[in-house]
Amino acid sequence: MRKARQAAACGDRAQCLKAFTDAFWLRCTDADIIDIEYSSFFRYQFQVYLLGRADFLLPLDEGDEICALIRETYEKMRISMDESPFIVDEGEWNLLKSVEIDFSSLKSPTLTA
Repeated sequence: MRKARQAAACGDRAQCLKAFTDAFWLRCTDADIIDIEYSSFFRYQFQVYLLGRADFLLPLDEGDEICALIRETYEKMRISMDESPFIVDEGEWNLLKSVEIDFSSLKSPTLTA
């Protein structure tokens, strides 16, 4: 987290974005489980959230809330995709890459594809 705050103070938006995403990924993910699809989904969604903020200085509790929202959204999507007879492996990956969570209202976030 210190690295992310240093990058933010220097104005290096790209490094700050990466550092905050990495920090919250490590903070909110079980280290024993490696899921490439979830990792890609999380990183994209978290960066979309950060880019929508005026600054990247994200309090821990807010970051944890966003991480939980991303995880919950991913799990709901996985269940829906697993239950669908029309979505197969490559389709799942393409669908996950096309979804963007609308963080404009955290009370009731929506998905867009």
